[in-house]
Amino acid sequence: MWGLLDLVICEFAKLKRLKFVQLSILAAFLFPIPITFLMYADGMTFDHLFRANFMYGSLLLLPCVLGIIASMLFFMERDNETLKNLVTIPVSRKNIVLAKLAVVIVLSIVYSLANLFASILGGLIVSDVEDILYRLLISILLGILIGIATLPIILVIVYFNKSFIFSIIVSFLYAFTSFAITMFFSASPESINAVASILPISIVFKWYLTLFPVEEALSYVLPYTSSTLETFMMMIIYAVVFVSLSVIVYKKNEI
Repeated sequence: MWGLLDLVICEFAKLKRLKFVQLSILAAFLFPIPITFLMYADGMTFDHLFRANFMYGSLLLLPCVLGIIASMLFFMERDNETLKNLVTIPVSRKNIVLAKLAVVIVLSIVYSLANLFASILGGLIVSDVEDILYRLLISILLGILIGIATLPIILVIVYFNKSFIFSIIVSFLYAFTSFAITMFFSASPESINAVASILPISIVFKWYLTLFPVEEALSYVLPYTSSTLETFMMMIIYAVVFVSLSVIVYKKNEI
């Protein structure tokens, strides 16, 4: 029986043929370019640039990208009618799901690091670049957390097992709805904190606000932020629940 690492390597080999994956990494530079010019014109700092790139690149764009990649990963065997061959090797469906989810998490980290690199390049234009190693660690953790936050999309994709168009619509709806609620939380935290406290994207944002100094104009949000322990406990619960459900649903899908 194939090991989990063998399956992960196999999944990456499949993705090498898909140009969308390479383009998605380049998409990490999509927001930093205009944001850098805006920050430079307004005399903002590197912290402002890093936060803006995180909000638009990681909170908004990355879930969309990961949802589309996940649909590609899960539909490959179905569309090519190769799942039956994998099962007879034998390869357990549980390991197939875990391998695909591991690839999604790794790609999320790679995207997050690309976003950091884009921020550094922009920071050289805007102002002094500081605390690179700390931001490197934060970027890796953000990649993991956003990958986990995308698991609800993947569960829906696996459950309905529909077309790519359906998966793209689901990914964009999830990402834009979560982003809108997160932005509403940042504007009026007391009115929507209960909702923001259970949505994965908002939970990550509430944790992020504790990592760097916040200007006086945003200090009203600080009482509603989440500690590292609270954030990671919530995200671990999300990971366990949604990974388990995805495995159960995938096992029930017809070959």
